[in-house]
Amino acid sequence: MSSKRNIFIRESSGLLKQVNLLDAVMLNIGNMSVGVTLFESISPYINNYPGGVLWIASLIGLAFAFPQLFVYTFMTRKISRTGGDYVWISRSLNGGIGSTMAIALMLESVAYFALIAFFSASSINAVLYTIGTVDNSPSLVELSNNLFVNPYAGGLTLEQKALFYGIAAGFFVIVILLNIFRARWGYSIVSGLGIFSMATLILAIIVIGATAPHFGTSISPFLTSINSSLINVYRSSTSPLPPNFSLLSTLLLLPLFALYTYPWMQAGPAVSAEFRQTDRVAKLNLLLAVLLTGILVTGGFLEMDLVAGYQLNFNAYPTFIYNFWTVAMAVSGNPILQWLIGLGSITWNFFVLAYGVIVFSRYVFALSFDRVLPEKFAEVNRYGSPVYAHVLDLTITLLFLLVPVFSLSAALSLYGATILGSLYFLVASVAGAMYGLRNRVTSLLVAGIISAGYFAFLTYEAAANPLFGFMTSNGTPNPITLTFVIGVILVGVLVYIISKYRNSKKGIDISMVFKEIPPE
Repeated sequence: MSSKRNIFIRESSGLLKQVNLLDAVMLNIGNMSVGVTLFESISPYINNYPGGVLWIASLIGLAFAFPQLFVYTFMTRKISRTGGDYVWISRSLNGGIGSTMAIALMLESVAYFALIAFFSASSINAVLYTIGTVDNSPSLVELSNNLFVNPYAGGLTLEQKALFYGIAAGFFVIVILLNIFRARWGYSIVSGLGIFSMATLILAIIVIGATAPHFGTSISPFLTSINSSLINVYRSSTSPLPPNFSLLSTLLLLPLFALYTYPWMQAGPAVSAEFRQTDRVAKLNLLLAVLLTGILVTGGFLEMDLVAGYQLNFNAYPTFIYNFWTVAMAVSGNPILQWLIGLGSITWNFFVLAYGVIVFSRYVFALSFDRVLPEKFAEVNRYGSPVYAHVLDLTITLLFLLVPVFSLSAALSLYGATILGSLYFLVASVAGAMYGLRNRVTSLLVAGIISAGYFAFLTYEAAANPLFGFMTSNGTPNPITLTFVIGVILVGVLVYIISKYRNSKKGIDISMVFKEIPPE
């Protein structure tokens, strides 16, 4: 049997313990994308579920997140290692399963980050259009109509595609270079963007609440620019609840929150080997992030129904231009507040990308440390940065950024690959349950089983519901999405098989790696 010293590429990871509680919480909040949730990822689809209430669905989603939260918190405290859930999935279940799922999730995530970066122009478009409309500024409206157009609407010119690609690529290059020079700088960027993003979101909540007494007057110019009939809808009813409230429709909204917000808990655990006060940060980082996310998402949607009324929101959300952020800008009545809130709505996209740069590199590092990926990716510089893992991230991201340049429809199809996320969390929940069973931790076993059942349902929803993009309305899978999902899983399988063969030639049994916990 190989000694532990020879199993891993070295006796210490080389990463520095420089992540405090604030950094970890901000990583998780970026992972859960609070601000993006209140923008366009959920609310436009409410008319598919008449009588459904977003803030109630958010509360239910928060409740269902707690079993997964228990699993991730327990396992992170037990195994605080770089790569987080990948480490305990591969040790509790199987090295091949853990490696394959981690690689598939990484590729799905980096594709998602590339799409978020390219389509962040939609938030710029919304800010310019909203402020230009309510302030009667033709120049801003012209910019929104001719330069920073909404990429989701299609019909982009080559110049517009080049502009969006340049903005996205430029951001990634700058952030990755800063991460390479100093790992600490990467965490500081995430925390800084997170604090500003959170502050502007809270500011938006305050602004909407403060304008409640004269909301109808303040919102009228904005509603008129979208659809003049919306003013009559507002005047007809300001009740915060629908007259035809449906618990079933509300429950059917649950997968939107479950697939896009609450379950994304792997960011903090992925850097847990770098926690300064390991147990304290491991115990609190996810709990605080989930609670803050629940308060802000639920509070944002609840406030919109209390102030604007359910009927207006139900009819206006599907326009895509009307949402929590644009309403806050429209009713603020102050240019400084408008631009602060608008900048905040844009910053949320880049906050998400900044956390993604760190987390992707740590998964690559962990797989390399286990000898699944080439060992070069586990090299760190003297400032604790996995340089080559970041270079790999940049290379893959710039390639994925080309997809919307050549085909917007193909790019939009990749959003349907969210099914890989729910499948990954299903596997992670099973791994938690197995750890609980083997170590006689009843609470972990029960939480893992409940979480696994929940994610089995969500995986089915992601596969069967056309709203999530994997399945088309005619009942057949989207061929581009299906090809991508199968492709990244096959890449994971092939990488593991090749690494096992390559290491066997060196006299190393890679299966022994997954019987040990990596050194810190």
